[in-house]
Amino acid sequence: MSCEEEKKRIQTLEQEISRLNGDIEYLQYNQFEIDSMNEIFNKYTITSETDPRGFITYVSDPFVKISGYTKEELIGKPHNIVRHRDMPKEVFEDMWKTIQAKKIWKGEVKNRAKNGDFYWVESIIFPILNHKQEIEKYKSIRIDITDKKKLAEMFSGIMQEDPTPLNF
Repeated sequence: MSCEEEKKRIQTLEQEISRLNGDIEYLQYNQFEIDSMNEIFNKYTITSETDPRGFITYVSDPFVKISGYTKEELIGKPHNIVRHRDMPKEVFEDMWKTIQAKKIWKGEVKNRAKNGDFYWVESIIFPILNHKQEIEKYKSIRIDITDKKKLAEMFSGIMQEDPTPLNF
C-alpha cells in the first residue's frame, strides 16, 4: 500500500471514529433523559416491575407507602400479594391475556394493604420487550383513586336515600 493510500485509509478511519463518538454522545444523552424520566416516575408514582411470571422485581417508594409493605417484603413475591379478595378473577385473567399479547392493559384495581385496609388504583400495565421482541418484564404505573371511589360510593348512597333532583 502506498503512503498516499495509507493516509486516506487513516483519514477515513478517523472520520468513522469521530462519527461513532458523536453517536455515543447522542446515545448517552438519550439514556440520561430516559433515566431522568424513570427517576421522576419512580419517585412520584406507584410503580412496580415484575418478571414475566408476575414476581415483583422492583417497587417505587410510593408503592411501598400505599401498600404498607417494605421493599424487602415485596421483592420476589408474586404481585398478587396486594390483590384484594373483592376483585373478580376475570379482571386479572383479562389483564394477563392482554399483556401477554404484548399490549397495554388499563383498568381500576382494588388492592389490599398489609394492614388489611384497601386502596384503589388506576393502573396501566405494559410489557417491556427485549431486542428479540420477547417479553422481558412488565411495568405498571398506578395512580391512587381511593378518594375518588369513596366519594362516588358516598354520592351513590345519598342518591339511593333521596333520589329527588336538586334544584338550583
